[in-house]
Amino acid sequence: MLAWLTAPMADWLLFPIAVLCLLAIPWVPQLVRLRIRFLRWIHWEWGARLLEDHFAGWCSFFRVAFAVIAVMLLFVGWRQVT
Repeated sequence: MLAWLTAPMADWLLFPIAVLCLLAIPWVPQLVRLRIRFLRWIHWEWGARLLEDHFAGWCSFFRVAFAVIAVMLLFVGWRQVT
């Protein structure tokens, strides 16, 4: 199914990606603001307004998503190493 995960490089590669996800959590508000700017740049005003109206909720969602991704990567990486 996921044959690329069994490669020797994947044994150590999942851990740095998980650390990057954990390190990105404090910068989620800036990333959401960047997304709002990008949506305005491509003239998707409805998307930018949606993100602005529910800014705190989107920040919470992305923080939880980054944490879940990091935990899953750490779990899969740990299972491969042991």
